Amino acid sequence: MDDQEAYEELGLDPSASDAQVKATWRRLVAAWHPDRNAAENAPARMQLINKAYQHIRQLRDGNNNDELDTANAESPESTPNTGADRQHPETAQKTHLHTVRLTLEDAIFGCTRTIRGQFTHGCDACAGNGHRVLAKVCANCRGSGAVRKATLFGWLWNDASCTDCGGDGRQRAPCETCEGSGERTVTYRRRIRFPAGVRDGHILCLPTPRHDGVEVGLELRVEIESHPLFSLDEAGMLRCEMPVNGYAWMAGRWVEVPTPQGVQQMRLNRDALVYRLRGQGFPCAPHGPRGDYMVKVVPVFPAHEDTAQELLLDQLIASSTRAAESDPSQPLGQWQRRMKRWNSKQKPD
Repeated sequence: MDDQEAYEELGLDPSASDAQVKATWRRLVAAWHPDRNAAENAPARMQLINKAYQHIRQLRDGNNNDELDTANAESPESTPNTGADRQHPETAQKTHLHTVRLTLEDAIFGCTRTIRGQFTHGCDACAGNGHRVLAKVCANCRGSGAVRKATLFGWLWNDASCTDCGGDGRQRAPCETCEGSGERTVTYRRRIRFPAGVRDGHILCLPTPRHDGVEVGLELRVEIESHPLFSLDEAGMLRCEMPVNGYAWMAGRWVEVPTPQGVQQMRLNRDALVYRLRGQGFPCAPHGPRGDYMVKVVPVFPAHEDTAQELLLDQLIASSTRAAESDPSQPLGQWQRRMKRWNSKQKPD
């Protein structure tokens, strides 16, 4: 596995940070671990993911001391395209997971999409508190942190925590950055090129730009929509199952077959039900060559022939029988002649 293959297996750009590499690896492990994923290709995919991660680690620091903790890898939670992702104020780098839905054709040929969304995180200016603590004494409690409140119709007095200063005796002012809410909402818009061959469940990590003064690490989770004609199996093979006229199949006629590029003609063969169209399937790997496309035909015959169809079938049978009898090399003609000789011997003299 070379450098490019390693990054493509994890769906990463070579400019991704070490933190992004490890986070992506952990999420892919959580998604493809055989204990959690019942797919037949899950063990093989896990090996490729771990091999790619080890290669990148060796490439960056020249050793392989980072143990692969597949059992404790955490799976990221999917978030809607327009939803909010809440981050803690102490998080150094904000990371937002965005789900992108692609058609099967987009995944086969690659596409460009404009990604829009927003997420909410704690305000760094006020540490998520929504206020700043000033050096002045609280005017309400005069620095004591408590105020006296009357109870039992004014006969008794109790001390209560001052609501203006939260009980610490210092004056507070609303945070101007978040306007006292303790949170900030970041809106982003990015134009992204998705490579040909991206798979369902792939996570693409983008470089960390600044949005509204905040560094946002955007991770894109790919979801491939179901297709009305094609299906992609777990091994990455593109397949199609289509009914065809049974008589056209028997006669070896041409039929129209859907392909990712459009409709094309295919010659039927009555000795075959599955046809392989080479190089017209799903890419074997991101940016890689396209694999084969498997078409399975299901011959369909009428449940009951009408009078006109029965007449045509009788004519076809009679015509083919006469042709076979006139050709000594045809098995049907040979059989008919043997039957006649045998039948003539059975008649009494």
